[in-house]
This record gives sequence, structure tokens and C-alpha cells, in this order.
Amino acid sequence: MFLKRTILCAIILAATLSARAQNRNDEPVALPFFIDDNGDTIPNVNIKTVTVRRFSKRRQQIKYDKLVRNVKKAYPFAVAARDELANMNAQLVGVEGRDRERYIKEYEKQMFKKYEKDLRALTISQGRILLKLVDREIDNTAYELVKEYRGSFSAFFWQGVARLFGENLKSEYDPDEEDMYIEEIVQLIEAGVI
Repeated sequence: MFLKRTILCAIILAATLSARAQNRNDEPVALPFFIDDNGDTIPNVNIKTVTVRRFSKRRQQIKYDKLVRNVKKAYPFAVAARDELANMNAQLVGVEGRDRERYIKEYEKQMFKKYEKDLRALTISQGRILLKLVDREIDNTAYELVKEYRGSFSAFFWQGVARLFGENLKSEYDPDEEDMYIEEIVQLIEAGVI
């Protein structure tokens, strides 16, 4: 209990000093506060939860640090995929048949122009992570997405190509077991910690 209070006090002090250091005139900065039932003024500072991952072996730490870099590189593309898919689906409401197919093909061309260069710069590891993160963000594997928007034959074909290179478009995101560290890193990114 003492340790928790000490850490909390240190964080509040650091937040106060940080806020004060950022003020150009070196004037005190008013923090949000509330007054409790006893009349005490208590600062109200949001503290983000941070998980500090330490490994006993240097090799494990290097591997984790590399995973952090790879997730930071791939995650924005997964978020962009989620947003672009939502945008496309909004535009496809009420569109059927050939018009739907044409719109999807045209949208796909636009996305290739917009993202192809950056996606080609991803490493194989980052590409694997991106497939997992797409499943996390969209709640559909890459295989299911291709099947839904391009058809079963295209999905089968691209799955075959992926398997030739040792990949699997059907790989699912498992935040509790296999992808536990990736989920941890994504949460840190979303919290603005890293």
C-alpha cells in the first residue's frame, strides 16, 4: 500500500513538474482538481496504465523490442484498412450486381494508389503482424475479406499464393494466447504511451 501511494505521488509530482516545465512563462499551471468530503483539495490527473515488460534474458528483450517496432509500423495500416472498409461499405449501401463489382474494383484501384508503396516497404514480419491486426480491427481474416469482396475463386487463389510463401490469409488474431504481446503493444499505442 505504501509503495502504491509513493508511486502515485511521484506520478502526480512528475505530471505537475511536466506541466510547469511546458509553460513558457514559468508560471504555475492550474491542474484540474476536486474537493473531497473533508474539504481537502485533490488534484485530478489522468494516469495511463503502463506495463513495463522486462525479460531476464537479453535475447528475449531484443525480440520484444523488435516486435514493438513492427507493430508500430503495421498498426496504422490496420486502422486505415478498418476505416477504408467502413467508408466503402457506407458507399455500397443499396448498390447491387455489376455496379457493386465496378465500385469495389474502382475503390481497390484507389487504395492501391494510396497505400501500395508504403505496404511494399513492410518487411515479412510486419506483413504477418498486419494480417493479424486486420483481423483484430475488422473482425474478419484477410481470406474472408477477399472472399466477400472479390469472390471465392480470388480468395482461394490468393490463399494458395500465400501458402507458397509460408503465410496463411486465414490466420486469426488471438489476443489471449498467441498474440498476447501484440495486443499489449497495441493497447500501449492506443493509450499514447508508445
